[in-house]
Amino acid sequence: MKIDGMLKYAICLVAVLLCACAQKDEGPVDYSAIPYKNVRPVDVKISRNHLELRYPMQVGDTLEVTVLEFKSDVYAMDYYMNSGRFQGIVPILRGQYLEQSIRSDARIFIFRHDSFRRYERSDLEQYVRNFPGYRGGFPQEFLSLPFDHREAGRTSIQTKHFLGVVSVFPVLIQSYRDANLQWNVARSWEQVDDEVYDRWVAQLDKVEPVGIAKDVEVAYFHVGEGVNGMATHLPGGRVVVVWGYLGWFDLERKFFIASDRIYEARF
Repeated sequence: MKIDGMLKYAICLVAVLLCACAQKDEGPVDYSAIPYKNVRPVDVKISRNHLELRYPMQVGDTLEVTVLEFKSDVYAMDYYMNSGRFQGIVPILRGQYLEQSIRSDARIFIFRHDSFRRYERSDLEQYVRNFPGYRGGFPQEFLSLPFDHREAGRTSIQTKHFLGVVSVFPVLIQSYRDANLQWNVARSWEQVDDEVYDRWVAQLDKVEPVGIAKDVEVAYFHVGEGVNGMATHLPGGRVVVVWGYLGWFDLERKFFIASDRIYEARF
């Protein structure tokens, strides 16, 4: 009994130590120690969801790095794509300065430097990869959308308005084209509660489909002149929406393909 008691005590002690290690915080980040090409910042300013670092690079020039942090990557992507402030990998001339930007997860990095100085994009990308908390890779949510007939450069995020009505959940949108057919597929970024989905559907211009059997689990609607749409709340919580300049029969086939792919995805 004494041995059993000691054994139980040892097991409990190990469990406590493991929990303590698992819950141990990494501690605050020392931003003054984050280098750009082995150069440390000479000035660091921190505010809520906003960080500014200034690096002395060359005589008469400093590299200013502004980091905007959002509550999740979907909101960072929405701002990056829809604010009109960024042009992807294309630098923007603002007065005598150039701005380059990189989005990474829930952060947007804005690099500002003298327009006559050259800063290699690869060096800026390396700086982002070495930044504390970096998680690389494209968001997995993109991979759940159908692959065939995607239109390059026609991907977007909506968090405030979607299909002309107030959006109550963020959505990822991809456009498609096949010969003279054009349509769009959207999926909710995450799982959506029933009441939230119902609130969004109630805003739509709902119609009766023609030439197909109506499914009570699907909302049929018009987005505009000649644009039909279908939406449903999939088991598990994701929302899928398909709309375009298609008749109901063709739209329904696109809708089934999109629904199957999004439902089967693990993210």
